[in-house]
Amino acid sequence: MTDNNPMMLTTRETGNDWRVLPAFLPLPGMGGLTINAFLHKGREPLLVDTGLAALGDAFLDALEAEIDLRDLRWIWLSHTDADHIGNLVRILQRAPQARVVTNFLGMGKMGLLGLDTSRVHLLEPGARLSLGDRELVPLRPPYYDAPETLGFLDTRSRTLFAADSFGALLPEPAENVAEIEAQTLRDGLVTWSSIDAPWLAMADRDALGRSLHALERLAPTTVLSGHLPVAEGNLSMLTALVHEAWCLAPATEADPQMLEAVAEALDDSLATRLQA
Repeated sequence: MTDNNPMMLTTRETGNDWRVLPAFLPLPGMGGLTINAFLHKGREPLLVDTGLAALGDAFLDALEAEIDLRDLRWIWLSHTDADHIGNLVRILQRAPQARVVTNFLGMGKMGLLGLDTSRVHLLEPGARLSLGDRELVPLRPPYYDAPETLGFLDTRSRTLFAADSFGALLPEPAENVAEIEAQTLRDGLVTWSSIDAPWLAMADRDALGRSLHALERLAPTTVLSGHLPVAEGNLSMLTALVHEAWCLAPATEADPQMLEAVAEALDDSLATRLQA
């Protein structure tokens, strides 16, 4: 892939009652990263994340081909990173009924970014979001890159939104995880998780394992990730990859910016000077 510009891909259904608005961001030398938003068209339509600002017109065209934005009721923000809130302002301007669903920290970061918080629906700890014919149960995914991150489980369709968890670098776009060769998926997931959540190298492996097991107990039929093609019934495969990489594998080479590595380097430097 020679074009390094992000591109919108074809909107598609996930096999239940969610639609995926996918994009692909080429990363030179690394392949590329899927960047998804999701739309539920039900009694109270809900959009999950708002895509890249660089794809603004193309994203809005794809979204408005699916729904009249005057009917949109909710915008669920997984977190406030640029690739998840890129078109929030423009969508709110066209969606007068929509309210932004986030938690206290998410609202605070919106304010720091100069975004309007007057239309925030604040999710208190333990609260659920009712969409009329279903509830979205907020949950914190097993790993993430921003502390305000909120995923959810759709109680009716058993769809799990895992936010940034299970994201993977891929050589080319794909519609479904089942299309991706196993080693390619493993390498891409491990590489991206080490970039997006470098703290995994220092995580309590037992605690991470328990979190992955708890996720499996939810028994979702579909897994939606902000940075992975849709996974239909593939949760156990994804959790196994994470478990193998971060709960069982030997510790990876130390990041030179980790405190232990910096302290050791400075100790060695001091020792060298004292010996000189």
